[in-house]
Amino acid sequence: MSEGFRLRVKYQITGRLAYLSHLETVRSMERIVRRARLPFAITEGFNPHMKIAFGPALPVGAGSRGEYFDVRLSEYVDPAIALEALQGSAPENLMPIACAYCAHDADSIDVTYPVSVWCAVLDAGDVPVGDIEQAFSQLVETGFIEVVKTKGRATKVKRVEFEGRLIDGPHVAAGDDAVTVEFTTFQGSDGALRPDKFISAALEGANADISLMSLTRMELCEN
Repeated sequence: MSEGFRLRVKYQITGRLAYLSHLETVRSMERIVRRARLPFAITEGFNPHMKIAFGPALPVGAGSRGEYFDVRLSEYVDPAIALEALQGSAPENLMPIACAYCAHDADSIDVTYPVSVWCAVLDAGDVPVGDIEQAFSQLVETGFIEVVKTKGRATKVKRVEFEGRLIDGPHVAAGDDAVTVEFTTFQGSDGALRPDKFISAALEGANADISLMSLTRMELCEN
């Protein structure tokens, strides 16, 4: 049986749609592919579904300038025509911006792009930027954060080390109306550092009235 054609689509998530869960994003993109009338392939078996695969999940509330999904097509469609059809079927805040074919045996998106570049925008009020820098520096010196996970009645605390996961930054800078924090993380077989948890831990350490205004994955990169 033919493997079809593996189309890799790059898309952005902005505005209120950043609050979609990963599953909701997957379902929304599937609907966009259907509305675009692309000849998508389906799996065999008792529960056939679209052959589509996504990259690493975003935290709820985080936007992105460059996420990816792979969809298998049963027929070849020119990438420019496919992109036009997808864009015409997508809402403004969940917009495909590029697509190209990749080899059948190419690595998954997670493996191809294990590096994430993040930008957090903080409402720091009158808190000096130096205090925020110090809070992040102290957290990095600690070398880990503890993440609490609750499932049913069970609560588990997981220690997430920065080594091997936080590979650049954080770089703190003052803007006209806000403070930006840029940093880069690596996601491997042993997991990743959640950017929202990292930011929260630093702000708790700052002991000041600082709030997270936005969190954006600026880019998914090769290692």
